[in-house]
Amino acid sequence: MIERLLALRETRRDEKMLDEVVTIPVTKYTDENLLEREIASAFSHYPLIAGHASALGEPGAYLTSDWDQFPYVVVRGEDGRVRAFYNQCRHRGARLADQPAGTVQNFICPFHGWVYGLDGTLKGITRAHDFPGVKTCDYGLVELPAAEAGGLIWVGRTPGQTLDIPGFLGTFYEDLVNFDVASLVQYKKTKVIKEANWKLLIKTYLEGYHVPYLHRDTLAFAFKKGVIAHDEDGPHIRLSAARTNIGETALKPQEEWRILDYASVYYTLFPNTFFILHPDYVSINTFWPLAPDRTIWTHEMLYRDGDFPGSAGQSALAKRFQFTNDTVFDQEDFAIAENVQRHLLHGGSDHHVLGLAEGLLAMFQQTIDERLTGPEPDPAAPIPTSTPAAPRATGQHS
Repeated sequence: MIERLLALRETRRDEKMLDEVVTIPVTKYTDENLLEREIASAFSHYPLIAGHASALGEPGAYLTSDWDQFPYVVVRGEDGRVRAFYNQCRHRGARLADQPAGTVQNFICPFHGWVYGLDGTLKGITRAHDFPGVKTCDYGLVELPAAEAGGLIWVGRTPGQTLDIPGFLGTFYEDLVNFDVASLVQYKKTKVIKEANWKLLIKTYLEGYHVPYLHRDTLAFAFKKGVIAHDEDGPHIRLSAARTNIGETALKPQEEWRILDYASVYYTLFPNTFFILHPDYVSINTFWPLAPDRTIWTHEMLYRDGDFPGSAGQSALAKRFQFTNDTVFDQEDFAIAENVQRHLLHGGSDHHVLGLAEGLLAMFQQTIDERLTGPEPDPAAPIPTSTPAAPRATGQHS
């Protein structure tokens, strides 16, 4: 990858993407019916990331969903296994776990006190004599597909299916393993509602064209003369952005090169996660649609405990989080996305035009569109292994 980036620096151009100008209708960000179809396809037929595995560090540790349209709880059992369930009591549907994360010995319904074990079994019904003929074995929590893979916790939406995360991520799964994402720990996680379409928010990450302008006082120096190389695997995209110091590789033998010393590496993990590997920390950004113009954005920042020791290390982490989360993401990237969204229904154009350096935006959009009309998955089949990307169409993409 470093060799590819060095070659691109000589040409001062990003690696070839679609190699054509593409237009995208603004209705991609405003159409409520389209959003419903995206939720029914991309957000229903593919594994979704619940968070980093360090949040489930001991038996009884749990995570709950950030998105009310998919109300799950994920918990580590006494046997060490990660399981997911609908976060609903089987009696009258009350939410069992009400915090984003925590630790429990059992799940106890706050409404009537029914008790569930960490494996989802119904352990006790209060005033059981009022429920003649109701068997506890028939009213355990509804289990969902769950997996711990690549240092991340994954959840599926269809009970009875299995998750093949290495197959789903393809070669990018090896990246999570080789970068040892599993050994990271969480510094902080935030949850904010942004007034913009979920795809518009993700697309701010997918090109470097804006960096000298939108990030002129923040990132521009770190990525001066920056170029981007990219790869696709199934519906996922990896892009590597050369940092200003990449020329220093000439001072070291190749066997001492480390990609994160000279580039930041970004992944769109389909459908709604943008995963960023920086030199000394990791950002997991996830986007949950509420409406065509409203999205829940969560940002989970991870780090290696030994890299930031003591109070000085925690102070350095706080500064990194504030710079990345508050300034670059919120006040620059997503503020401009909200700026765009506000005028989509009132502007002078019915489409956006993407140049050659913005081809990844069109590729991401096409990946979503291809799955809107695709065949329904077989409910009995594992979900899903990586499938070859469809050939990229030429000309305009609708």
